[in-house]
Amino acid sequence: MVESKKSDTVSLSHSQLKAGGFLASESKRVETAKEVQKQLLDTFEQFNREQLARALQEIDLASEFAEKVAGARSVPDVMNAYQSWISKRMTLFVEDGKRIVNATMKLLTVGKVET
Repeated sequence: MVESKKSDTVSLSHSQLKAGGFLASESKRVETAKEVQKQLLDTFEQFNREQLARALQEIDLASEFAEKVAGARSVPDVMNAYQSWISKRMTLFVEDGKRIVNATMKLLTVGKVET
């Protein structure tokens, strides 16, 4: 019985080879792998662009804070500048978290077969 199954598998493989089934299925696998890699690359590129934009926001925020502190004439002015800076940073941190979760979810769904 084991030989029968083995010979069926061998004959099936030979028939698939003759009909081009093997090449067609492998071609489909390669195309699927290429598409998944393209989606991953696109996702990473988008995330990197967002991270660069975020770094530029951080630079602008630090520059703005330094200008306010340099122009401050009293301790309350410095404290107001600090409070404004920390508030904006916290908002950016929340946005960072959302962006990371979205990118992670996108990565987890790359290549997922839709039904």
